[in-house]
Amino acid sequence: MNILVIKQTSLGDVLHASGHIRAIKKAYPGCNITLLTASSSYELFRYNPNIDEFLLFEKDRVRRLWMRHPLWTTKHILELIRRLRKTHYDLAFDLQGRARSVLFLYAARAQNKFVKGRWLGLKRYHKPEIHAIEEMNGVLRLAGINTEHTAMEIFTSDSECQAIDTLLTRINPQSKRVVIVSPFTRWATKNWDADKFASLAARVAQHAMVIFTSSADKSIEIDQLIASTRSPYIFNAAGTLSLLEFAELVRRADLVVTGDSFPMHVASAVHTPLIALFGPTDEKRVGPIGRHVTVIRADEVCRRCYRRNRCTRNCINHVPVAKVFEEARHWLGEQIVPVSIGVRSGRS
Repeated sequence: MNILVIKQTSLGDVLHASGHIRAIKKAYPGCNITLLTASSSYELFRYNPNIDEFLLFEKDRVRRLWMRHPLWTTKHILELIRRLRKTHYDLAFDLQGRARSVLFLYAARAQNKFVKGRWLGLKRYHKPEIHAIEEMNGVLRLAGINTEHTAMEIFTSDSECQAIDTLLTRINPQSKRVVIVSPFTRWATKNWDADKFASLAARVAQHAMVIFTSSADKSIEIDQLIASTRSPYIFNAAGTLSLLEFAELVRRADLVVTGDSFPMHVASAVHTPLIALFGPTDEKRVGPIGRHVTVIRADEVCRRCYRRNRCTRNCINHVPVAKVFEEARHWLGEQIVPVSIGVRSGRS
């Protein structure tokens, strides 16, 4: 039995589908699952035992080049469709429901097609007002698949474990508690001010080892932020970790503090205590799930406007540092044992 799953947007959104892939495999233990995803998301699923084949879409490159190099873009899409149509699928799921993903669902040779959203000729489920994971549950239920357990998961290998062992031995020889701070998101309006993160880190560093993470292009900004704290217990790891090394580091941490971002979803997936700061987005639709989570927002001023670049109310920065620090003390003061990530080699 061949089953196709399509999920290809941002890293956090793609990670949302990891539990649904597991649920499909459980429903059809002998099936062959093909995941059509963005090439940038591949590493998240490299060691996932529930996926048998990958079809990789150069999403970011297509977005950059479709006007300047339409011929390359067209050839890439047609080649991916050609490879897709080599296999006849018994079931096909588009868990994204956007035009660039449903194109491949329409093109697939599949006996039954299911989609998130309102697309003609397809079996569809559309409730954007509920949480994204619950909406994908609705899509799977259309196919009669049990969605009682669709929590996210990440698999790493011994390589990532060894890399993080080495890192922590080097930067945290005193074995202090580890707090990961990821200050940057994809939207300017979701970012808490850098000086607030600096103030928080300086306070937390009195009790724990603080590790800042981000993409490499933010490393200089984080260096400047750390310099203002004058603490020896703050380390800049921006741009130094692969996606799976980052996931393994989050698994080892005692707490993660971040905005609505990929690190938030990773912490949720591996059950590491998490403080999630929310501004223009709605935590009821995209927020972290679990008992290990604290969501903080400035409800008295925030309208959940979903503006990406500019918020006239500057909502997220109404969240005071003192409130976040008190929540951090709450988590660090309790004996929290994070649930392990599964490892393909047998370690879990």
